[in-house]
Amino acid sequence: MNKSEAIQIANESMRSNLLNDSNTQFSNVVRYVNDEGWWLNIPLANFRKDTHFLICSEKAKIIRHLTIKANNILSPATKFRVKDGVADIFISAANPKKLVDVLQGGSKYSFHKHLVDEHRF
Repeated sequence: MNKSEAIQIANESMRSNLLNDSNTQFSNVVRYVNDEGWWLNIPLANFRKDTHFLICSEKAKIIRHLTIKANNILSPATKFRVKDGVADIFISAANPKKLVDVLQGGSKYSFHKHLVDEHRF
């Protein structure tokens, strides 16, 4: 699965053209140390605008659609590990219901409240 395919599936499922290449980030499940999950790298400036995320699990055949509304996360630099002005986030797939950033240096922020929809493929 790639970003374009995921955007197409999500837009068709929602019957809209809301998501596009510029307002959406995409991540497949990858291995990290002793875990599997999704990497999100969000420039701090992006927290000032609506940003969509499609995180895909090929094994589960599901795409989770997350949206962080503009200015919804205030002071993101205090919530996430930041490197070169980018929030470095790893959401563990071990418990996809919680959708928690597990990286050291972060606040264990839960993205569950940002879950908009789940699209099966």
